[in-house]
Amino acid sequence: MAEFEPRLGSALVIGAKRYGFMPHPLLPPAMDEVYVIEGGEALIYQVQDLETGQLWALKVSKPTYRNEQIARATAALAPYSHIPGLYLAQRLCLTREAYPELIAATPSLEYAVLMPWIAGRTWAGLLLDRAASESYTPLNALNLAIATSQLLWELEAHHLAHTDIAGANIVLAPDFREVELLDLDNLYTPNAPLPKRQSWGTPGYQHRNLGKNGHWRPEGDRFAGAILLSEMLSWWDPPVRQQTPIGAESLFQPRELQEYQGPRWQALRDALYALCPPVLTLFDQAWASDDLADCPDFGTWTLALIQYRDSGALNTAVL
Repeated sequence: MAEFEPRLGSALVIGAKRYGFMPHPLLPPAMDEVYVIEGGEALIYQVQDLETGQLWALKVSKPTYRNEQIARATAALAPYSHIPGLYLAQRLCLTREAYPELIAATPSLEYAVLMPWIAGRTWAGLLLDRAASESYTPLNALNLAIATSQLLWELEAHHLAHTDIAGANIVLAPDFREVELLDLDNLYTPNAPLPKRQSWGTPGYQHRNLGKNGHWRPEGDRFAGAILLSEMLSWWDPPVRQQTPIGAESLFQPRELQEYQGPRWQALRDALYALCPPVLTLFDQAWASDDLADCPDFGTWTLALIQYRDSGALNTAVL
């Protein structure tokens, strides 16, 4: 079966809508290349609604990963699309039942997913951009950590887990006061069957004792979230950045998690204490945990951050 190979100028008809493929923004027009991002499991094309001009992402899974679980996950996401930060839950899956003519004409589009296009820098992107990191302030850090912990708390309150919390899966607003989650395909939802391929997370954010189901559990985000929040709350500090290798997309290497207690670990702890002392205990609890359930929940993180921010005890010398 031939794989999907769209060209500039071609149109994709989905129901009553027509979409055009966008040119790659970094290549000269003469190369006639569509804008596509290749991931481990899928190709993501940028397409435009030819009537409204709105940009969308068309996620076309590679053959190995193309299955009915994608349709089930899309349906499971729909009830939560109102939650701030889950904008990408507003999606549709191209199934043979819903779009028989389209799939008959282009079989490789079966189980492709159409979702909004989100532009912006990811947390991993900020870590990689040392020049931009120089302007990341303690106030940015506090605002970003509160926005992120509130989103993760909202998920946990609905008994959900993203299952792959990592720097590459969170998009930052320019003012650091809002975030959006990417890669929602493996969202844990209550009473859902265990997927054939459950998430084991991203290197740099994995707990040492995940068990047979990986992150597929209500507490699945707690350790990765603790590491992510600690990164956000400490990256403003020059010693933390200096101790982190250039090109790293997370502060810790997989082998270092819950083991390493060297200069970078100490610099992070010092930065946490300087900005918001209550969260140092939360980081230490997650770092020493034997199980995901031993890590602090996100309600505890959020309340610690907000209460300290509102207490008047903020270190003005740092801010």
